[in-house]
Amino acid sequence: MNMKCSLCNNETTCEECKKEKKEDFKHICFECYKKKEGKVDTEKTHVCIPPEELSKAYDRFIGDTINHAFNDLWDAEKKKLKELSKQDLARTSFFEGANFMLEFMRRISQENEK
Repeated sequence: MNMKCSLCNNETTCEECKKEKKEDFKHICFECYKKKEGKVDTEKTHVCIPPEELSKAYDRFIGDTINHAFNDLWDAEKKKLKELSKQDLARTSFFEGANFMLEFMRRISQENEK
């Protein structure tokens, strides 16, 4: 479904609007949202985000989350990690990463159920 942006009046495609009509909201295109630097009333305005932009934002979120998790692990376990052999360090890193992703996927699954 194509929507007209309330600010620039250009047509914009919105996957979310295809699923559920949001007629009681103003719709703005992603370009106008960026021009306003994200400063919009989100209770009354729906931002139509193209799927490719949503994918980029998700990739940035995952990268930031992983970086934060590494920094937390490094701060907490730095001394112990420096004392491990290369093989033990690789094993520990692999299992920490796998455990992080498993826990992350569980949280996403729980959020989707809500």
